[in-house]
Amino acid sequence: MTRDEAVGEMEKGVESAGIIMLVTGAGGALGGVLRDSGTGQYIGEWVATLPLPAILIPFVIATLVRLIQGSGTVAIITAASISAPILAQIEGVNPALAAQAACIGSMVFGYFNDSYFWVINRILGVKNAKHQLLTWSVPTTLGWATALVTLLVANAIVG
Repeated sequence: MTRDEAVGEMEKGVESAGIIMLVTGAGGALGGVLRDSGTGQYIGEWVATLPLPAILIPFVIATLVRLIQGSGTVAIITAASISAPILAQIEGVNPALAAQAACIGSMVFGYFNDSYFWVINRILGVKNAKHQLLTWSVPTTLGWATALVTLLVANAIVG
């Protein structure tokens, strides 16, 4: 392979992965800002005052963080780290279900600020953003809602 061919192949890789790396880095940075600025703690304290079952505290935090900054992984970690001290003070919260609540909350509507949105976009070769929203974002949100109902049922049985 000549030098020009090798550079051409590398450009193809950067072209398809560049947006994913950019969005992931920006999402991670915003997650750090939420955590370091105290905004994440404020969100956690605010959610804890809502008239919701305690099991929904990590769920709501993860959902809000996911919608704000896009990364499901950052949403899970942020929700778990914020809600763990709050839930430790509440009697009768199953920690396994609380962890699942954080994961389920992060499944909500993925859109342009989500790096996984772009991974799916590149894998499926979708060219139209509206089509991407219909084929990825809507089904994941339906899964989010269905998993929420399952979480509440499991919490009623186990919690």
